Amino acid sequence: MSPHDLSDWWVERYGRGLALNGAEVVYHGSLPVPFTENDVFEVTDRARALDNNMYVIAPNIGGYHLYPESPQPIDAGGGHSMIVDHRGQIVGKQFDTSGSTFVSGVIDIEGLRSHRASAQISNWAKDIRAELGQLIYERPIYPKNRYLNRKPPHHEEFHREVTERQIELLQDRAI
Repeated sequence: MSPHDLSDWWVERYGRGLALNGAEVVYHGSLPVPFTENDVFEVTDRARALDNNMYVIAPNIGGYHLYPESPQPIDAGGGHSMIVDHRGQIVGKQFDTSGSTFVSGVIDIEGLRSHRASAQISNWAKDIRAELGQLIYERPIYPKNRYLNRKPPHHEEFHREVTERQIELLQDRAI
């Protein structure tokens, strides 16, 4: 789930846009294997930290029990928990996938604030062309508030109700 799945509740409570509302440290939910092992998890964490000039805390999931009665968890996450700074540089990373672990690194909030106040090129927020984004996103693609009044569905139902419909929508729009 994401804030978009509870959009009306989220906006009423927190507003829109984390970095543009002053967020300095943001949690990025984990991804499962194969995304952690083929660099997708790292690339997205580093890009989001850099693009938004904020720290990204990205712990990956621990052991996963396929069934409630399963005695041993499996490693569906693949590890690679990390902390990324506002310049997109990894300041801490954990490669271990054998169970519960931790990752540590320096989170220099004063350095981040200094960067946001003085960086001439890599403070990206000052360069946002909002009117272009508004044109691109005028017609919604992914439906909001999907779980405002219901639980998320199982994988097959989600694939049928969301994934297939979204692909058809993109095809209908010649995207």
